[in-house]
Amino acid sequence: MKKTIFTIMLTTIWAANMAAQSVDDLFKEYKNKTNVEYIEIPQAMMSMASTFVKKDKGSDIIKRVNHITILNIENNPQLCQDFAQKAMSLSRNGYETMVNSNEDNEKTRILVKTKNDNITEMVVLNIEPSECSLIQIKGKLRPSDIEKLNN
Repeated sequence: MKKTIFTIMLTTIWAANMAAQSVDDLFKEYKNKTNVEYIEIPQAMMSMASTFVKKDKGSDIIKRVNHITILNIENNPQLCQDFAQKAMSLSRNGYETMVNSNEDNEKTRILVKTKNDNITEMVVLNIEPSECSLIQIKGKLRPSDIEKLNN
């Protein structure tokens, strides 16, 4: 009996982990689909971009960003709906919710991973009926940087 219960528990845990999508899984699954824009901006491009931005406009923040990945789905409501279902079950492994907003037909979720009071990863998920987007920003941002960007 103990063996059966243990097997059921392990199977349930395994199934839950398999169903949960990671951010990278979502990018891999959707980046090559029709009506999907996929953009990667590596650290070298971020460094180059920071030279064109004045310090008071955020060049110091840009220098702390290592990588940005963007996925945008437009003009494909069915694909957007499929994406939304998977994105909303996004694995929260290591993420904290910074913002969770549900207004009318639009859902926005901002998740962050932190280490030593720095934000090492930020994921922005925006879902509307006919357009969905996923943005992943990796780097070493301070909470004050986020405030500065808001202002």
